[in-house]
Amino acid sequence: MFKKPLATALALCCILYAATGCSGSKKESKPQGSAESAATTVPETTVAVTTNLPKTDMTKWKYLDEQKIYYQLGISYCETPADEIHEKLAVFVPAAYFDATDNGDGTYTCSTAASANVNGYTAATAPIVFPVITPGYYDAEAMTEDDLGMFLNAFDPIPTFTDQGFVYVFAGCRGLNEGAPTGVTDLKAAVRYLRYCDDVIPGDSERIFAFGSSGGGAQAAILGASGDSELYRPYLDKIGAVQGVSDAICGSMDWCPIMSLDTADMEYEWMMGASRPERPEFETSLSNALANAYAEYVNSAGFKDKDGNSLLLETSSQGIYQAGSYYDYIKSVIETSLDHYLSDSGFTPDEAQAYIDGLNEEKNWVTYDKNTNTATITSVADFSIKCKPASDLIVAFDQPQSQNNLFGTGDGKPSHYDAKLAQILTEQNSEYAAAYNADLAKTDAVGNNTIKRVEMYSPLYYLMDTREGFGTSAVAKYWRIRSGIAQTLTSITTEVNLALALEHCPGVEGVDFETVWDQDHTEAERTGDNGENFIEWVKSCTA
Repeated sequence: MFKKPLATALALCCILYAATGCSGSKKESKPQGSAESAATTVPETTVAVTTNLPKTDMTKWKYLDEQKIYYQLGISYCETPADEIHEKLAVFVPAAYFDATDNGDGTYTCSTAASANVNGYTAATAPIVFPVITPGYYDAEAMTEDDLGMFLNAFDPIPTFTDQGFVYVFAGCRGLNEGAPTGVTDLKAAVRYLRYCDDVIPGDSERIFAFGSSGGGAQAAILGASGDSELYRPYLDKIGAVQGVSDAICGSMDWCPIMSLDTADMEYEWMMGASRPERPEFETSLSNALANAYAEYVNSAGFKDKDGNSLLLETSSQGIYQAGSYYDYIKSVIETSLDHYLSDSGFTPDEAQAYIDGLNEEKNWVTYDKNTNTATITSVADFSIKCKPASDLIVAFDQPQSQNNLFGTGDGKPSHYDAKLAQILTEQNSEYAAAYNADLAKTDAVGNNTIKRVEMYSPLYYLMDTREGFGTSAVAKYWRIRSGIAQTLTSITTEVNLALALEHCPGVEGVDFETVWDQDHTEAERTGDNGENFIEWVKSCTA
């Protein structure tokens, strides 16, 4: 999935008008023949939906005969877009959900075929799948006719989803160069528009499933964690998003999400710093300080296992805080990933032993039990040295020698953003400290400083009861997280911590988490096709 993203992405309080959920279905849509303009009051409540946007014009659908899909491109989802190249929707609907009349000019006037059924779904109950194609947090241009062939023929093309009875919605959005939180703001505005048009566009707007990989997986996770967060209100107001509806989603599918950027540098050095060769004194000192800071963070964060036991790090004779219940948990995640690989591969015991011998070629760090077909590793550090070595960069994300556009203020100038790293550099009297502290104090057009915008882009800010944002958002009910364990772009603690936080987050009903052995930064799956697995997961959530 996402093998052929749009050209621009090739480089790396709001009151609910209906309960946010996944199991209920909306009211049957009424046939619509033309655009309907605002401001509307949703009949189920007394809450006014405020917007001057027209609803989707039902006289302008186009038809793909081979794929049996009706579609529209270029639907504006906000009144005062910051960038009309990006802030538009594309909607693809299984043909069975419409009764259509040919307008004779290549377009069709459509109304909902209420009784139509595709794989058990109707126009009122069909899930809406919502791809987030923003690798590296880059922007995604709105889909055009020139892009259509790519989306129809790419790996896991649109018909893969519409054939299942799903409605497919692609939202263009701003990204890296405009600075956070523009990308997620746009995605939220698109979700709001879908709810506003719930009575005309087929698909259940209470069953929206966002999915993405890398930076797209990160933004899908942020979208899932931050539903209806008041922090986004001024940004949504600025672009004229629909008011009076929810921007919460039902499910979030995240492959290798590069996220939690407030702690990512610390996580990287704690887990992978031991794999680095000898470094200059400044770099070694910085790596060690970040690793120690991660232990402080873990021990205050409140992570718990499924049974509610606290997960903590303890000092150790080998390495930095390489002991304690949190350490043991991470070690068990690695071992489980390897065990699943041995099981999924169908190895005989002798073949499995041969594979383990290959891992031990340079150093014995894995033992294999033929009786149970399970493996045990000596340490997290040994795993990292062999399978997940750190990159040459110190630090991995917010480097002292360079800056990042993601947390710039939209003026085209990059900015440092890691508050913990800034504190460490200040304590070390580093020449870089002043630049970090100055960047952290910068404010954007709505008055938020860099630290606040980093929090807005950190899912755990909303999910952990030790964080200020806990309880301030409508969190998605269903989550599926997959990561290649061998990827060197980030620590596996990124995905592990997300899964741990979700396990104890009120309102979350399902967390399906795996880190996949011997896979890198990809749409990792233990077995099968990632697109098909995603589809089956959506089906299970809406059964």
